[in-house]
Amino acid sequence: MAHRITTSLVSALALMAAVGTAEAKTVCYVTAADAHAYATPANEALSARADELGLEVLTLSQNFDVQTGTEQLNTCIARKADGIILWPLDPQAYIPGLARAQAAGIPSILINSPMSEQANEFIKSFTGPDVYEEGALAADSLSDAMNGEGSVIVIAGQAGNGTTIGRVGGFVDRLKELDSKIEILDTVNADFDQQKALVASRDLITRFGDKIMGVYANDDTMARGFIDAWKEAHGDKPTPPIVGINGQRDAFDSIRSGEMYSTIVQSPVEDGKLAIETMANILDGKEVDARLPIPLTVVTKENVEDVEPAF
Repeated sequence: MAHRITTSLVSALALMAAVGTAEAKTVCYVTAADAHAYATPANEALSARADELGLEVLTLSQNFDVQTGTEQLNTCIARKADGIILWPLDPQAYIPGLARAQAAGIPSILINSPMSEQANEFIKSFTGPDVYEEGALAADSLSDAMNGEGSVIVIAGQAGNGTTIGRVGGFVDRLKELDSKIEILDTVNADFDQQKALVASRDLITRFGDKIMGVYANDDTMARGFIDAWKEAHGDKPTPPIVGINGQRDAFDSIRSGEMYSTIVQSPVEDGKLAIETMANILDGKEVDARLPIPLTVVTKENVEDVEPAF
């Protein structure tokens, strides 16, 4: 199987090489959460790189609550930050705040998760993974594992979340492009949470049993929730092919053991670094591209020993 790495990285890598040190200014960073397997290392990488660039960062954590995030965006404006980095949890909810930031002369960028097109006029850039491409890569990988036919379940993230929408949409659209004979039995939301995925998977296994011939989980944490539920129900019976996203170390171990088929690596460190470097360039008066992606790599048993886990 040919593994794909996204190639639209030239501008992002060039930006990283050319980034300069902005004057001592304050960046208000509204992050998704402060304690999370992916968000925490991204936050830490952003903060560490900001120190190197001479930027002060005021970090505010939404803890996965959109209402909290919209209020924190207003706080950034009231504090007269020099720039805003927003990790959006909803495609629409932050648009009024971003419009107010623009009116106040504060440049804003998005990190990690997309928003609707209406937000584009209020932001300078969106940095992070192409979540739609991740869904397409997951469809390709699961199709390879299942020889293009069979029935699967989809364990999605948060309802209405831009990452969830992209990862599910890319998956469904790619199956259609492939004229696939893979049928989706059901799509359930588990909020990127292992325990919620465990509970949801118990129900799915009860309802569909052996009809589950493949699993697509929007992240590796929820993939682990399904694996645990499967073991409860079936003991040592082999799991169906499972595809996850994020490239966690635990997922690499699960691929080695045969519990998972593949994961898609995206680095939280590169995610955080690229966002603050992009803002540093904006504050230095430099032009930046509207879309700056980070690399994505599909990992299976064939290359698991050749790729580093994301975290």
